[in-house]
Amino acid sequence: DEDAEFDGDAIENKILVPQITARYPPKDHPDQPLNLRLPQFCHPEGMDLIHPTTQYKMPRVHHFVLTDSLGGKQYGTALTVYEEFTLGNKKKKPEEVGGKKGKKKERIHYAPRVLVLLSTWPYLTAFRTYLTQLYRLATTTNVMTAPIERYVQNICAEVPAPPPGAFEVQLNILGSNIRFWAPPANQPIPYVSLPVKVLFECLDIGNILFAWYTLACEQKVLLVSGQLSLLTVCAEILNSFLFPMKWSHLYIPVLPRSLSAMLDAPMP
Repeated sequence: DEDAEFDGDAIENKILVPQITARYPPKDHPDQPLNLRLPQFCHPEGMDLIHPTTQYKMPRVHHFVLTDSLGGKQYGTALTVYEEFTLGNKKKKPEEVGGKKGKKKERIHYAPRVLVLLSTWPYLTAFRTYLTQLYRLATTTNVMTAPIERYVQNICAEVPAPPPGAFEVQLNILGSNIRFWAPPANQPIPYVSLPVKVLFECLDIGNILFAWYTLACEQKVLLVSGQLSLLTVCAEILNSFLFPMKWSHLYIPVLPRSLSAMLDAPMP
């Protein structure tokens, strides 16, 4: 029914299908193609639950980790924002208000858009700051002098990764100084790139020691949180506590609902 197509209630029941609308680089790296499950990790609550809404939602950030068949990791930082769109009714006549014909008021709907940074380096806090400041720069100021794709190209292709040791790379955007620094002696990057205190604010010392003991014994550990943004951060910090040992089994800090069967996997 064409009327239903433009009816607000009908639109809210529609399922939105995620699509990649822009990317950099435009083509895959030969040794690291774009993971086909990326949309599932951008919407871990389930892609069948993405609906337009009439209520605006605040932007949110979450992190995730993609693992390839060779055990290589890609760290993702996703900023989800809600953009508005309007739907006009093409067939219904204008409403009469006080005996006069007036325009039918359009209903505003919001749909999610996700900005994602993928990297082989776990600089999660720095990437979070970069994405949020870049979004502020694009939406709340008029000082952006280049397309947003140029800023993405800059951090992906022109900002070098710091070598281990005393060197660091700094990036300034909208007054925020973003630091990239690798510790010496090949120690885990989370030692300097993540706020370790977050883990101690979420778990008491007894649970942290038990989680470390369980990981050291190569047993399963399931992290549950009401805040999606905490899962990967806490998982990375726990992983760093294993140094000089290394977790080499299944590792999915944020598990999309569509992959929940992985919880029954026989391996750790």
